[in-house]
Amino acid sequence: MLDPVAIVRELRQRRLAAIPWAIDALRRRVGRVKAYASAHLNRPRRRNVTFIGITGSAGKTTTKELSVAILKARGSCQSTKASHNEHFEIAQAIAGVQRTDRSCVIEMSASRPGYLDYSIQLVRPSIGVLTLIARDHYRSFKSLEAIAAEKGKLIRSLPDDGVAIVNIDDPLVRAVGESCTCRVIWIGRGEGATLRLHDARSRWPEPLTLDLEYEGRRYVVPTQLHGTQQALSVVAALAVGIAAGVSIDEAIARVATAASQSGRMEIVEGTDGVTFLRDDWKAPYWSLAAPLAFLKEARAGRRVAILGTISDYSEKASKIYPKIARQALASADLVIFVGPHAFRALKSRRDPDDGALLAFPEIRDAASHLRTALRPGDLVLLKGSNPADHLIRLWLDRRERVECWRERCGLAKFCDRCAQLYVPGGPRGEQTSIPIAAVQPLGAGAASRSRASCDVIVGLGNPGAAFDRTPHNAGHLALDALAAHCGSAWQQGDDGLFADATLDGKPVKLLKPAAAMNKCGPLVKRFLDQHASDAARCVLVHDDVDIVLGDVRLKRDGGDAGHRGVRSVIAALGTGEIRRVRVGVRRPGDARQATQFVLRDFEDADLVALRPALRKSTEIVASCLAPSAERSPVASSLQS
Repeated sequence: MLDPVAIVRELRQRRLAAIPWAIDALRRRVGRVKAYASAHLNRPRRRNVTFIGITGSAGKTTTKELSVAILKARGSCQSTKASHNEHFEIAQAIAGVQRTDRSCVIEMSASRPGYLDYSIQLVRPSIGVLTLIARDHYRSFKSLEAIAAEKGKLIRSLPDDGVAIVNIDDPLVRAVGESCTCRVIWIGRGEGATLRLHDARSRWPEPLTLDLEYEGRRYVVPTQLHGTQQALSVVAALAVGIAAGVSIDEAIARVATAASQSGRMEIVEGTDGVTFLRDDWKAPYWSLAAPLAFLKEARAGRRVAILGTISDYSEKASKIYPKIARQALASADLVIFVGPHAFRALKSRRDPDDGALLAFPEIRDAASHLRTALRPGDLVLLKGSNPADHLIRLWLDRRERVECWRERCGLAKFCDRCAQLYVPGGPRGEQTSIPIAAVQPLGAGAASRSRASCDVIVGLGNPGAAFDRTPHNAGHLALDALAAHCGSAWQQGDDGLFADATLDGKPVKLLKPAAAMNKCGPLVKRFLDQHASDAARCVLVHDDVDIVLGDVRLKRDGGDAGHRGVRSVIAALGTGEIRRVRVGVRRPGDARQATQFVLRDFEDADLVALRPALRKSTEIVASCLAPSAERSPVASSLQS
């Protein structure tokens, strides 16, 4: 019987616990309002300050930092920090501009239609830079022309006495520049460029050197940067200096001593003789060619490419990752993919045991492998999306053992600035159930495993009575139905609950792993190994929020579709070629996020609707075990 006093006490405790969170949220909100108000008040008072806005699909941060280095020749210069380019971060920068400052350089994002409008309202620049147009944020804009129209707003907002700096080599950018009513400084290789780039050379270990022409005179521009793709940012920054009154000679001298930006073709070296080339801030598909070309031409003992999550592509992931793998193999001696799509790249292996192409769905496993796989003289390219992959941990782990291996934590900053990086057992220190060394890289020996003596059916779910009736445990419920059909009893084992069963006259093993769903892979692998089984004789049964309640589907291989339990099993078994019986758990018309219902108990009506699906799951499992030309007797008996 419910205790009203206990309920009231619990509610009161919950309210008290929420007070610090509410105060902190209020403090952050007040801080944001204050920053916006300060920016709007401060900007009109700084008419003596030259405001520069920079946008484009790539090169913004490097252009900004090089521009700041040049503009400091005229006096104090403020700017947005790191790669911060959203409204609040722009407001903070403008609010901090002092009367003694001579200039302020603002990096401006255009992530969706209309977003740039408020940034322009805050900054009101007199100098604007548009670097190039590519497929970043393509889903939001639907076309390159729409992206150009949004980013072109910066150039069109400039006053008549302002200066536009635009890339003459990009047709979409050039069209924006040609519509300008203010002065234009054209940059690029094309004829008619004000600052014309004649040549750019960058072959590791030598840094980037430019040969350019300005007002009829040729200049050699040495830099500390790497990769010819950064030449555009160098020329754009020189143009900013010229527009602000800095001489070309002074601008070149300052560029020559400027350091590369974090995560943008940045060289980081360790004490073990392995050099990392970090280009891990973002990885749209169109941006891969340049760093891979740099790696191919590099003079190094061995060239290694480590690739994470790729974005902004139009093809299916199952097609784009093998294509990327082939491109990378043409440039590197060793190619390693990391992340949920990693195994897709293995379709481009030259043979089943090709050690030149490996895949690790879990970054922690990749780090463990690299501790012994890399050797002095290696040049290692890191190319990925930082918010999704945090590939920097692969380098940091070689300096000091990393403890945080959390996936998609949502933090945009690099891990070397995170307090949780080396916290043992902290909230982000997710541990696996068996040593990482026991997990093989995908593609390294999986083909040599012996064939199984029997099939293993694995039901995914979370252990514990509290989860028994939840949608996330539909895999457990399906195995309970299968065990009941076979007349089998569950037993407790080291790896979880297991049962011996006979299905269509064939001996099978049933398993409900004892680990949390998103970390069950190592237990599944150990169970398979103990019973001389492998991925080819394993069938996963699990919930699927994309399938309506009561329906069941069979998937013979492919990606994890965001299911972390499936991802863990793929990572542990070293292949995505695992049959999955997917049990639908979403009510018809239910538009909630999966996190809002998968760990809450089914209602009684939902369990009734689920029963046909549980019967059908047994039928589908039986069909997986039967030769393709046969009809499963179980399927016949269940349908009769």
